[in-house]
Amino acid sequence: MKSGFDFKKYLIRVVKYLVYMAIVFFLIITIFALTSGQKEFNYESLFRAGTGTQLLIFFIVISFAYPLVSFIKKRAYLNRPFAEERDKVLKVFENSNYIIVAESANTITFRHKSPVTRMFRMYEDTIVVDFTDNPIVLDGMRKDVFRLARSIEYATREASE
Repeated sequence: MKSGFDFKKYLIRVVKYLVYMAIVFFLIITIFALTSGQKEFNYESLFRAGTGTQLLIFFIVISFAYPLVSFIKKRAYLNRPFAEERDKVLKVFENSNYIIVAESANTITFRHKSPVTRMFRMYEDTIVVDFTDNPIVLDGMRKDVFRLARSIEYATREASE
């Protein structure tokens, strides 16, 4: 597994989050407009002068920062070699609604089963498991990687006791 920073993937995520935040922002403004009860809704009344530039800068900064903190690599410790624990690891992913999409000599790539979940995660739901060494390394979205790593460690610990 590559250990370097993938700048191309990072920029794609930045653009995705910028578009996502713009869509959410405009949906909220549209809801305000539709529920205001006024016949002539004035968008300028929601914001003071100069706020547009501040919002744009805020969205850009968040778009650049969020991918840096929300995608990580985490080690999960196994009690035995991966070959012996493979079925338990695969079961953890299956129970978490992940399916295998690719497999190589040292890695397995998973993605979520649900198309709705994948859409809300902007198709950034891929988890790559590198089992070159013990501990194995999970690479993907922070909350999923932490949850899956804990589940894997629990499942493999439980069996050895």
